[in-house]
Amino acid sequence: MSEKQLFDPASAWADMVQKWEHEINSWSNKLTESEQFGAMLGQATKVQLAAQKAFGEQMETMLRQLNLPSKALVDELAERLDTIEESIERLRLAIEQNQVEPVEAPATPPPAPRRTRKPAADKA
Repeated sequence: MSEKQLFDPASAWADMVQKWEHEINSWSNKLTESEQFGAMLGQATKVQLAAQKAFGEQMETMLRQLNLPSKALVDELAERLDTIEESIERLRLAIEQNQVEPVEAPATPPPAPRRTRKPAADKA
């Protein structure tokens, strides 16, 4: 009996994908080697950066008008909060090392402010 080659769809698919990848790679290499492509890509990057900057400035203005914090302000607050938390942690560790009891706030409330304003006199 003669040996017949069986059709293998997996190898046919692999060959097709390999040829396709080779064609795409050669086409993209030809495209990216040109001087015009580099200039166009550089110009597109400049336009994108300018648009991004304008959008950021516009967003800052809008948030300021709405009296809302911007990302920069939130980041600044987060850094300050981290610093405060680190300070509190250092104090806690110092207290634990010295075995000193923290001073508690007094149980009595602070005195109420004095009333110095007099009621208006009735004019009849």
